Parts: sequence; C-alpha cells; structure tokens
Amino acid sequence: MFGLFRKKKQENQFVAMLAFDNSTYAGMVAELFETMDPATRAHVLVAYENLVPLLSAMWSAGKKQGEEVTVEVFIPLVAEKLDAAQGDEIGSRRWSWFLFASLLGRLEKLSRDNPAIAETGAKIWCAIADDAPRLKGLLPRNVVWKPEEKEWFDLSMTDEKLTEWTINHAMPSMFAKLELVKAFAQSRALFYWPSKSRIGIIP
Repeated sequence: MFGLFRKKKQENQFVAMLAFDNSTYAGMVAELFETMDPATRAHVLVAYENLVPLLSAMWSAGKKQGEEVTVEVFIPLVAEKLDAAQGDEIGSRRWSWFLFASLLGRLEKLSRDNPAIAETGAKIWCAIADDAPRLKGLLPRNVVWKPEEKEWFDLSMTDEKLTEWTINHAMPSMFAKLELVKAFAQSRALFYWPSKSRIGIIP
C-alpha cells in the first residue's frame, strides 16, 4: 500500500514532445537543433544513417508478427536507454544521438503529409550538412560508434564533397528537393543533384 505514495516518475521531456500537434513539434525540434553544438549535429548525422536501416528492419520484422513498430514507438524506447545510461559517458552519448536522430526522423515522417513543416526539416538538414565535414576529425578516434556504423562515411572526401554527399544522399529527398536547399547548395558552389530514393524508410 505504501507504493501509492511514491512519487510518479517524471515523463522524459523528449517523449512528452510526441503529444504536441505537428506544427508545435516541428518548432520544438527546430529549436533543439538550433541550440545544439556543431559536433553533436554531426554525430546525429551518423546516428541517422544507422537509424534508417535499423527502423526499417524493425518495422518489417514487426509486420510479420502483427506488430506495428514505428518511430513513435521507438522514441520512448531510446529515451529509456538514455535514462538507464546515466553515469555511462559512452552510453549517454550514443543514446542521446540516436534519440535526436529519432526526433528528426519523426519530423521527416510528419512532413510527408504536411508540406507546411517540410521547410523546417530542410533548414535543420542544411545545418547538419554544414557540420558534416567535422566528422573527418571526430570519427577516426571516436569510441562511441562501432566500426560498421562509421562505414557510411568516406572521410577521404574534401569538406565540399562531404557536404554535397549529405545534401544529395543523406538528406531525405522531400527536404533536399526544396528551393531553400537548392539555394543553400548554390550559395556554397556545391553540386546539387538530390537522390530520389534511398534504402529504408522512417515508419
């Protein structure tokens, strides 16, 4: 009976974002990435590249078992992992990057049916593209990411080529095709030819 008086566990602030309407959610994700340090944004790119195939596989496996595994289901799971990793620097960094990538992934999902918030996602991705070259200095000695998780990135590329790769291949096409992204690329004299498809989805 004494359990009745225990303090209810506070809901994770990032999980709480799922309850907001799409426009408010998009604004909150935008603010999160605007105030994020450049190195973290670069690591979120690594997390995102690994998240897409992971979520796709989980969705396919869940479908066979009659379960719906979506990014909305995944976010609370990652938040729990992050909470459990308190005091573990490697675990905390890893799960925070995956959590941020998952929040960004949900924004991508919402943008499919809501062009009004797609521009918000595109602006975030332009900032990520700007920070992508930092991975050349961050990834080689990084112990958070496993070797196979780093394989998405050719660190022998020039800064310009790595930024171009992020725009044309890593950035979801629904964002990359927008005029503001084209203008971003042209302002930096970058090759702009977004891929129309990619392997995997954000369910």
